[in-house]
Amino acid sequence: MRSRLLVAAMAALPMTLVAQALPPYVPTNPVLASRSPLYAQPIVDRRPGWHTAVTLDYGNAIETSTATDGRTYLFDAETSQVDLWLGRDLGDDWFSLVNVPIRGAHDGWVDAFLNGYHDLIGIPVPARNRRPIDTYGWVIELPDGVRDLPRASGPFLGDLRVAMGRRLGAGQLVLSATLPTSTASVDAWSRGTVGLSLSAGTRVLSTPRVRIEAAVMAGFTPTTGDLTAYQRTSFVGASSSLWWRFWGQQAIYGTFFLQSAGWKGTGFSAMEAAEFTLDAGGLLRLRSGWPALQLGITEDLVPRGPAVDIAARIGLVW
Repeated sequence: MRSRLLVAAMAALPMTLVAQALPPYVPTNPVLASRSPLYAQPIVDRRPGWHTAVTLDYGNAIETSTATDGRTYLFDAETSQVDLWLGRDLGDDWFSLVNVPIRGAHDGWVDAFLNGYHDLIGIPVPARNRRPIDTYGWVIELPDGVRDLPRASGPFLGDLRVAMGRRLGAGQLVLSATLPTSTASVDAWSRGTVGLSLSAGTRVLSTPRVRIEAAVMAGFTPTTGDLTAYQRTSFVGASSSLWWRFWGQQAIYGTFFLQSAGWKGTGFSAMEAAEFTLDAGGLLRLRSGWPALQLGITEDLVPRGPAVDIAARIGLVW
């Protein structure tokens, strides 16, 4: 079961836009995040001054894969992800964005609960049941040798992202660059080089109650490190989003995000398969003058199998 439960999101936005902006989607799986610079960037509306967003994700992951020759892949960890977003309009048509990521991974403490939960609902996860409870592991048996990757020590700065956008009628172009700013003690948690991506998005439908957005994107990250033989350099993706304000300032949203794989020649579907993800939830304003709350669920529709199983995102929108 590849799913993660998103409990809330935090963003500081102008009061008139509370519970109205679609949230960006940034993959949390380090197999993707360590190579691909792609992410889902919703349409950025005109707004005065600075706008900011802060999100905190905490997730449990168990991912395994076996090659045809018997080699195995394992990723077992609990991960944390903090994203600080800063944005500002540069005139009517241009805008800038900065994303400062803080990451972490450790043994964890919810494996036993998740084992019991999956057994209770009748959908056991054998990959987790076979693993020691709350024990970190990231081991890749590649054709040229085994990589046993230790956990990164403590929270660390990830790869900083800077972006420049240009509004074009109902659409936008966004050029972004990820910079090798990671302070992780393990290279596998960083791209290790500059990554570039270009996204072209548009609002297909825009009414006071319903918005539909779509985007296509492409990216490039040079090879680097001791895994260059297995690294892809070019990436493509697409996203489609729906936002519906069903009552007052209460809204629900859903984003489909598809992106190509970042690896080749490993023999592991966990590293070489494209990913198709649904990120959906509600943007709730419980009382006038109060911050808004984001509740949702994200599920990796393809490939199926164990992965980031559950993650909580907590925060406020105001």
